[in-house]
Amino acid sequence: MTLTPPPIPVDLGHISASYVNLLFDWLELAHPDLARQIPFDRPSPGDLNRVPVADWQPMLAWVDQQLKDPDMPLRVAASVKTANTGLLGYMASCCATLGEAFARLQQFEHLIYSVNALQVQFDGGLLCLRWGAERGKPGHWVDSVAIGVLVSFTGSLVDQPVPLTHVCFVNPPPVNVAYFERFFGCPVLFDQPYTEVAMPDSVLQWSLKSPDAALRQLLDQQAEQLLARVPEQLEAMPGLQRAIQDSVLAGLPMLEEVAKRLCMSARTLQRHLQSQGMTFRGELEKVRIRMARHCLEKQDMSLVDLASFLGYNDQSAFTHAFKRAVGQSPAKYQKSRH
Repeated sequence: MTLTPPPIPVDLGHISASYVNLLFDWLELAHPDLARQIPFDRPSPGDLNRVPVADWQPMLAWVDQQLKDPDMPLRVAASVKTANTGLLGYMASCCATLGEAFARLQQFEHLIYSVNALQVQFDGGLLCLRWGAERGKPGHWVDSVAIGVLVSFTGSLVDQPVPLTHVCFVNPPPVNVAYFERFFGCPVLFDQPYTEVAMPDSVLQWSLKSPDAALRQLLDQQAEQLLARVPEQLEAMPGLQRAIQDSVLAGLPMLEEVAKRLCMSARTLQRHLQSQGMTFRGELEKVRIRMARHCLEKQDMSLVDLASFLGYNDQSAFTHAFKRAVGQSPAKYQKSRH
C-alpha cells in the first residue's frame, strides 16, 4: 500500500527585525510614496525580535508587485547598514581580519538569519559559504536579498569589493541574470542543489578597516548571552527538524541520512547534538511524534500503516512511544480529533 500522508507544515525559520527593517529603510529613501503605502508594520528593532520568513516573503512580494523591477532584491541589499545586521554586524566590524568575521558569522548567524544552516567548506583554494535547502526554499526574493546583503556588507568591512569566483542559487533563473552577474562580479548559477558564495580563501587574511579587540570581546560575550535567550521555539540547530522529517519521509530515519541532508558527517552532527545536550534518538522521536499527531488529526490512516510510515518496528512500539510523549494512545488521540 502506498501511503500519501497530508502535507506537514514547514517552518522556514526566522530573521531578525533589524534585518527586515532594511526593506523599510530602503523604501523611505528610494520610494517614499511606497513607504507610506506598504500594508505591513515596521517591526521593532532588537536582536531578540524575530520575524518569521513566512511574514518576510509577502513584504518583498508586495514591493515587487508595486515596482515591477526585477533588480529590486539586490538594490535593497546594496543599501545595507551595520544597524540592519544587529549585534552580529557590529561584532564583525570589530574583528581584525575577514576570517575572524566569517567565524563569527558561522557561530552567531542564528541571531540574525535562522533559515537554512550555513556550512563553511574549503575546496581547492576556495572558501565556500554554503546553505542547503533542508528547511525548504524561501524563494527568489528572500535568497537574493540575503546573499546580496552578505556580499555588500562584507565589502563594507574591507572597504573594497570581495573577489567572488561564483554564486549559486537553488531558485530558477530570473529574467535579469546579467544584472546579478554585474552585481556579484562573477558567474551566477541558478537551479543548483544549494546556495553558495565562493571566493579565494586568501581573503580570510584581509584586514578589516576598524578593528577593536576590546569591543569585539565585549560583543562576543553579549552574543553568547543572546543566543542563550533565543526563544525556545527556534531550533538549536537550524534545519535539523526538517532534515529528520525528510529522512523519515524517505524511509531512512538514520543519523547518517540526516547528517547527509545537513551537509555534514555523522560524527560532526553527533558532536553538535552533544554540545546542545541533545541526542539523535530524542530529536528523531520528537519529529516522529509531531508527524504522527499531524497525520492522526488530518486523515484516517490505520495505526499499522502509520507506524510503518514513521519507521517503527511495529504498531506496539509506535503506540508506546506516542503514549509516552502525548499521554494517551494514538487510537484515543485520533478519536478525540474526529
